This record gives sequence, structure tokens and C-alpha cells, in this order.
Amino acid sequence: MKLPAIPNGVVDFGIRSLRRFLHIEGAQQATVIAAQAFTSLIPFLVVASAFGPGDEDIADRIIDRFGLDGSSARSVHQLFNSSGEVESAVTWVSIVILMLATLSFTRAMQRMFQRAYGIAPRGPRDMGRGLLWLAGFAAWIALSSPLREALEDVGGLLLALTVSGLTGLVLWLWTPAILLGIPDWRRLLPGAIVSGVLGALAGVASGIYIPILLRWSAEKYGLIGIAFSMQSWLLVMAFVVVTGAVVGAVASELYGDHIGRMTRRRVRERAG
Repeated sequence: MKLPAIPNGVVDFGIRSLRRFLHIEGAQQATVIAAQAFTSLIPFLVVASAFGPGDEDIADRIIDRFGLDGSSARSVHQLFNSSGEVESAVTWVSIVILMLATLSFTRAMQRMFQRAYGIAPRGPRDMGRGLLWLAGFAAWIALSSPLREALEDVGGLLLALTVSGLTGLVLWLWTPAILLGIPDWRRLLPGAIVSGVLGALAGVASGIYIPILLRWSAEKYGLIGIAFSMQSWLLVMAFVVVTGAVVGAVASELYGDHIGRMTRRRVRERAG
């Protein structure tokens, strides 16, 4: 019994994507993004959570998201200070330092997308785009997690997964548009679809595997085990981001003009 042949176009696309991933040093890019997220983005989210609306701090949200209890829940609370402790410790100087550190994460994201799409850095304008993206990303984090939990309670996992994929699509369509300054959403749509689907699947897998990993790490290694587990999870998510950017860049080069023509034709048909 012969297996169905893989279309040449699919093989060519896969080879191009793999070459692009290796060319931009995708594994190293993912490692840098994960490290920057752990050292700068998470502290930023801790402060934003403390001053944001609601009574829950980031530790409570992590515990609720992964259903933690016992030693793992206590370790997460010890790792992240409560909202009151964060508010009392924050000063304007520390906020400025934190913002500068967080921009290192946005720069890492920006450089990765620029290398994937073959776009040269633009100097000071990149910093302004990074700040705009950071504000939007923080808002997306604040809104998407409660929305997913509410929909999962109402409509089950399938509805929550669908909405998570759609919100991820919006995020990864908007992210390169802001960081790269590309206004044509059709050029960015393939990568956004890949990132949205992979992100939703990774979210489901995280809900199953991460609680097991965190409980085991907390019981065996304590706080440092929780930190290592979170770093591992961030690395997986960083690979999702890099893969989506690479696939999107290659798809944009191969099919961008075709997608644009199809979209314009459908618009004319509806208008006529």
C-alpha cells in the first residue's frame, strides 16, 4: 500500500521555512526571547497586575489558571509578592528602570521579526513601536485570560479554545504590523494564523502538563523549581512565536501577492 505523495509545493514551503529558521538562528532567537521575558516581561506584568483593576495579583492568576494547590501554590505565592507589597515597594525610579528593562524584551521580539521578514532596523522609531506594542500586549494579557476562563465555564473547552485561537490571531496579526510597520494585514495573515493555532494548542497542552510540572518541581526543588518550570514554559511559547514569524515571512514572500489579489477581487465582487 502506497502512502499518498506529499505535494511539491508543500515540500518546497517546508524546506524554505526550515532554511529561514536556521538562517535567522531561530533556536537562539527563541532562547533570547524566553530569557528576556523571564527577566523583564514577568516583573513588568507583576507590577501591572498589582496596580491594575481587580483584587487578584499575578500569583493568584497563575494558581487559578493551572489549578495549583498545596506546596506548588505556596511556592508561587512566595515567588511573587502580593499586590500590597508590590505597591509599597514601587517608586518612580523603579518604574523607569523596569520600563527600560522591559524594552529589551520588545527589542528582542522586534529583531526576530525583522530578521524573519528581512527588514532593516529603523533606529529610534523602533523604540516607539516597541512601547506601543508593549502597552497593547499588556492589555491583551489582562483581557484574554479572564475571557478564556469565563468562556470555558460557560461553553466548555472547545469554545474557550476557539476564542483563544481567534484572540491569538488578532495578537499575532497586530504584533508584526506594529513592530515592523507593515500596514498590509494580508501579508501578515499566514503567520498570524499559524501563531494563533499553535498558541491555542500550546495553551491547552500547558493546562494539562504545566500543573504536573509545577507540583513536581515545587515538591522536589521549591522556589527554584518553580522558576525553572516557568522558564521552560516560556521557551516553548517563544518557539511558537519564532515558528509563526518564520512561516509567515515565507508565506508572505510566496503567496502574498496572490492573497492580495484574491482579497481585492472579493471586495470588488461584494461591492458590485
